Amino acid sequence: MRTLMLLVAVFVWTGSLLSAEDPMIGTWKLNFAKSRFPATSRPANFKEGITIIREIENELVERVSTETQKDGKTVVARSTAPKSGGFVTYQEGGPAQGTSALWVVIDPYTMYNVHLVNGKQVLLRKATISQDLKTYTLEIKYKDAQGTSVDILLLYEKQ
Repeated sequence: MRTLMLLVAVFVWTGSLLSAEDPMIGTWKLNFAKSRFPATSRPANFKEGITIIREIENELVERVSTETQKDGKTVVARSTAPKSGGFVTYQEGGPAQGTSALWVVIDPYTMYNVHLVNGKQVLLRKATISQDLKTYTLEIKYKDAQGTSVDILLLYEKQ
């Protein structure tokens, strides 16, 4: 009986770990006051930024980012990627033609999105979720057309 109870306890504990929700899943709103980006970058024109991340099927995650610009125009980026990492497929608003995007999952709280052109890295995004699951930080690094390094920090709050 004792062995049976132990097996049941282990099964319940393991099941709860496997069914735990991905910390990135949810609706995230950009907090401009806590974000940092150069005035010349596209994010400087934001009025509002919302990102919705959801699991859609078979370990596939969809990300929809909607930015509303100061002039009222909206820009949408929609992509899917395997939950455990892999190549990103953009359905809308993706990177330039010929750019490959790879999603690398380090752990449930740390992910990287790497953009490659001809095998050379041209952009790196590091996404981290806080341990309290309330903030999603996106660090973006790339070089602009003049070869100047650009560093952007976007801080999103769970809605």
